[in-house]
Amino acid sequence: MRLAISAIVLFIISCAPQRDRIVVPVVNNDFYSSALTRIDDDLEDDADNLKLVEQKLYYCDLLDWPETCISALDELKRQKGMTPQLLDQYMTYYSRHELYQPLLDVVDRWSVEFDLENEYRREKILGLVRSSRRDEAYRYLLTYMADRNTTEDFKFASSSYLELKDSLMASFFMGRLSQQKPDDELVLEVYPYLLFDLGYEERSFEILERKAAVNPDDYLLLTDLANKYESTGRLASARDKLKNFIEIDTVVYRIADLYLKEDLWDSAHRSIDVLINRDSLNRDAWFKKATMYEDRGWLSYSLNYYDHVVYLDPNDTIALERATLVREKIAYLQRLKIEEDRLPLPVLKSKRLINNE
Repeated sequence: MRLAISAIVLFIISCAPQRDRIVVPVVNNDFYSSALTRIDDDLEDDADNLKLVEQKLYYCDLLDWPETCISALDELKRQKGMTPQLLDQYMTYYSRHELYQPLLDVVDRWSVEFDLENEYRREKILGLVRSSRRDEAYRYLLTYMADRNTTEDFKFASSSYLELKDSLMASFFMGRLSQQKPDDELVLEVYPYLLFDLGYEERSFEILERKAAVNPDDYLLLTDLANKYESTGRLASARDKLKNFIEIDTVVYRIADLYLKEDLWDSAHRSIDVLINRDSLNRDAWFKKATMYEDRGWLSYSLNYYDHVVYLDPNDTIALERATLVREKIAYLQRLKIEEDRLPLPVLKSKRLINNE
């Protein structure tokens, strides 16, 4: 009786209008599990008590215990027979707890009998997709989408094809979705990357630029967009996406590298100078400057910068090794120059003089 009264009170509270709803203190899960234990004890003496079975279903649902819920549903079915309402409860529990094979079993067995095939088509498609029954999933998806064109339909088809790893069909329905709802999460978060991978770069950049315009301070988004521009050779566009984040040292190095890819040496050096002006003891900035000069072949300048790094930290073994290597390069080139100066230059005569002789 106590359990029945508690259930009635909770039901009345849940059905009350929002403005009149009473705030109920949070009940510890032990209360529900204890109630469930008492119900099971009562059911041992009265297994056909339908109210006890319904109370069991109520409490195990609150506890989120799917196996116990299903056993309660099975007991209800044994006593009352399957009904459309009970079928809906089965589908709800199986979907919520991702039990897709039982879901397919129950929908195949009962949806036709109650003429509810259309109502459960999405659940069946999802069950087929998650059960890796690809051929059936494709067939049902094609039939399902033949005469549907709502936003929710396009989202469902896009997500289903993504799970089936069919990027082309997923991008097709995301394209339809973008026409109806251009700010949908799927359109902004997934669609441009699918387009990019499929080779539709311009459309991909269009969507990403629109997203970036709304989120100009989104560092991850802008750096990802810069990566994509760089991968397509649009280095100026890549730098443009990074310019708002030059307070981050790694971004400055990235911008310098992008300049170097276009052989814009002066601009690259000016970028590194920004870091040095910001912190004159920045070892990495001085080292970067040294490697840039070394790569360009200006070894004397490079050696000066390596030596400066060693001056900042005499224990910097990497800088010491690089400075030694550059010194060896300079010494080698000097020896070549000396040898070249010692070699006698051949006296070249014109062909006419040789013939006259």
